Amino acid sequence: MKKLCLYLSGDRGLSVLEKLVKYKYNNIYVFSKNLLNFNKYKKINKIKYYKVDNINNKIHIDLIKKIKPCISIVAGFSVLFNEELINLPIFGTINLHAGPLPKYRGGSPLNWQIINGEKRIGISIIQMDKNIDTGKVFLTRYFILKSDDDISVVHLNANILFSKMIIELLKKLKNKNIKPASQKEKLAKYWHQRSDEDGRIFWNNMKATSVHNFIRAINKPYQGAFTYYKKYKIRIYKSYLSKKTFQGTPGRVVKVKNNNLVIICSDYGIGVSDYKFENSNKKLTNGMHLS
Repeated sequence: MKKLCLYLSGDRGLSVLEKLVKYKYNNIYVFSKNLLNFNKYKKINKIKYYKVDNINNKIHIDLIKKIKPCISIVAGFSVLFNEELINLPIFGTINLHAGPLPKYRGGSPLNWQIINGEKRIGISIIQMDKNIDTGKVFLTRYFILKSDDDISVVHLNANILFSKMIIELLKKLKNKNIKPASQKEKLAKYWHQRSDEDGRIFWNNMKATSVHNFIRAINKPYQGAFTYYKKYKIRIYKSYLSKKTFQGTPGRVVKVKNNNLVIICSDYGIGVSDYKFENSNKKLTNGMHLS
């Protein structure tokens, strides 16, 4: 691979860049909306950095035509590419999609996998096409989701695995011993991009295991799951499944031994160890009812 274009954002893209540099893929053209995180790589002369706001305009497309890359890699860069840009590199454009396909097309696939109670987290590298997450799949890999792993741990594990998968794929493409597989359209499911408004806990309708998955799927670095006590909004960042069985009215706060807190769900109670009232110094106390 003589020339690579890397469209990146956040830690996923940086982990891929780091791995590419480690394996001597130094002739890289990096495109990002924010170039503040590249200081450690700027001494590598063959890596060129571009701040880009519109990848589909004529200026950017003309630049890619001039570069003539072997392949473009999209790592956390959540912008739709037009068909011309996708097809300019010799091997086309590949996308690092954080979900197994076609089951987890669309937005927030890591969050949704935790929320849905998956035992393994899947990620994919696909050949991009003009549609959303419909391209042929080069590689799919899984890692175990432990019972207390939250979204920050899952992001870290996914980024490490993606960086390894990229090196594996580039070697196979060079040796021409990999062929992408078409997705089974009848199995396709699309998931919407999550926003903070999707983070409310409904104690009456959600079982303890579901609430626990929900909390760990959207805790820090996201804003966290939320609930209400009267007019106060409460963010819950850390929960655990209690070894003891607590039952009762959903939303009821139970203060137990050593000041531990349990909140009753639709079936059983879950323990809560990290929370915060927004715009208030209030604390959860025994007998409160959360809505």
